[in-house]
Amino acid sequence: MTPRRIAVIGCGGAGKTTVARALASRYDVPLVHADPIVHTRRGQRPEAEWQAELNSIADGDAWVIDAMKLSILEHRVERAELVVFVDMPRWTCYLGLVQRRRWRRDIANLQFLRWIWRFRRAARPRILEILDRHSGSTDVVVLQSRSDVRAYLREGRRPEGR
Repeated sequence: MTPRRIAVIGCGGAGKTTVARALASRYDVPLVHADPIVHTRRGQRPEAEWQAELNSIADGDAWVIDAMKLSILEHRVERAELVVFVDMPRWTCYLGLVQRRRWRRDIANLQFLRWIWRFRRAARPRILEILDRHSGSTDVVVLQSRSDVRAYLREGRRPEGR
């Protein structure tokens, strides 16, 4: 079965956007990036507003949502047919920041850098708990290296043992 609702999650710099773009193209479904919904030129929108908008999108029929947003992750996972967790080590995420176009803004954002530093300890256990809770009804793929990502996107090959 071809998935029509795909959640791509992971730490900043892990490669969520790359994976999300590839899957949206492969399955011909709309791609939604959370960042423009959450952040405007004037700053961050009120949390209730962006949560409502992302949840409304997740209630739709076809999407690839590129977002972490732990506060509303459960809603997306409940509705997703496929969840791809780009679960990279901290150093890979920092390297990912340096490689992207807006790296100077990312590196200047100390709060964002701290979030990446703490991600595996603070957010990852809750993510795994949510994914485990929905593993019977939602297809979950965990990618833990750049080679996992390449193999999955190129051949659809899932990492063994995960």
